[in-house]
Amino acid sequence: MPLVAAENLAKSYGRVKAVDGLSLSLDDSSVTGLIGPNGAGKTTTIKMILGLLKPDRGQVRVFGEDPWDNSSIRTRVGVVYEKAFFPSHYKTMDYLEKTCRIFGVPESRANEVLRMVELQDAGDRAIKALSAGMLQKFAIAHALVHSPSLIVADEMTANLDPQARSSLLDLVLKLHKDEKATFLLSSHILPELSRVCDSVAIISQGKVWASGKLTELYDKYAAGTIRISTDKPEELAVEIRKLPYVEKVDSDIRGLSIRIRSGNEDRLYEDAPGLARKVDARIQGIETGSASLEELYRMAVGGSRGG
Repeated sequence: MPLVAAENLAKSYGRVKAVDGLSLSLDDSSVTGLIGPNGAGKTTTIKMILGLLKPDRGQVRVFGEDPWDNSSIRTRVGVVYEKAFFPSHYKTMDYLEKTCRIFGVPESRANEVLRMVELQDAGDRAIKALSAGMLQKFAIAHALVHSPSLIVADEMTANLDPQARSSLLDLVLKLHKDEKATFLLSSHILPELSRVCDSVAIISQGKVWASGKLTELYDKYAAGTIRISTDKPEELAVEIRKLPYVEKVDSDIRGLSIRIRSGNEDRLYEDAPGLARKVDARIQGIETGSASLEELYRMAVGGSRGG
């Protein structure tokens, strides 16, 4: 049985449909990414999973139970928000020991979780003196106090600089490996999730367009995809789109992702250099079956819409 199972969830705010027919499942001991742009419905979905919002339609089960107004569920879940708010005058160790007493666990657990998040030397530091990255690590320590079965993190890296984001993601990997922690991570910053997630749910306009193991999704959506790195992606894209066996071309500042009909890989390898010379572009590399998580997102959403 999955840790989290949502089926046909819907939630509206007035006339705005935040979530519309969303279904997903989350397995034990996984790191699952809920990915999509701002406004896709990620936070509303998470609030329904946590029992903070009641769905207008559909059902969600966490550990096999309805999370709505269910205190027993909340004792088994740890939560990390985009912006962590704690009483700033407390010292980190004092506040975690207070949290231990609330959950009825030994106060020694405070020191354990600080070590887990590599803040063992900050026990005497006031919360207000923590950097943004340290504060999010502290938020994870706070979420771990009661040894939850599931940790839910909503855009926890959104306000951090690249170095702090990288450090926090390294911590997620470490906790998953060492503590067998299960994570549900939401983010609109897709490259970072590909580092830590083994599964994803791709969400747009309040719906899940594709979900599953990353390897399976890449096999499904990136098969027949060729990536060309070039210094003139837009110019080369115009020529590549004219080839009869090319189904779709997406370009970015680094190059092109090209969907082709099966069996035509060799033809593209032969045609691309000539087309590049035509537009005075330099090809820096060609890879088969290569796609970033952003490209996977576009393929899944575009393919499901028939576009």
